[in-house]
Amino acid sequence: MEELKISLFEKGDIDSLVKIEEECFSYPFKAKDFEGLYESDISNVLIAKKGEDVVGYVSFTVILDECQIINFATQSLYRRQGIGKEIMNALFSHCKEKGVTKYFLEVRVSNAPAIALYKSFGFYEVGVSKGHFRAPLEDALLMNLEL
Repeated sequence: MEELKISLFEKGDIDSLVKIEEECFSYPFKAKDFEGLYESDISNVLIAKKGEDVVGYVSFTVILDECQIINFATQSLYRRQGIGKEIMNALFSHCKEKGVTKYFLEVRVSNAPAIALYKSFGFYEVGVSKGHFRAPLEDALLMNLEL
């Protein structure tokens, strides 16, 4: 079995990221969105690769001591294999070096697997954003973590 490698993304990874977005989200990021993250001074993407295949990622923004998780996804073929946990651990390590102590995210209220993963890391619910997601229209659960 190929080893999982997690690193910051490169421009050559964008097509793979777009494919995962299209598989996982009803309003997926486009290549230009990832190009914007690549050019950003405050945002980035950590990717998980098995061999040459990008199998998951987390996009995020860091401002001062706060990290907002933008999108987090794993290819359906690779779910329930611990890859999400590895990506989150890599995110925490990366952000710790930058002095991050607070994390924020929004997740669909129906996304029980993601909510369970976040809670396993100590995220807690702080509110609901009504009608936050489109297609289908759905509320977002707002979650925070303070280390």
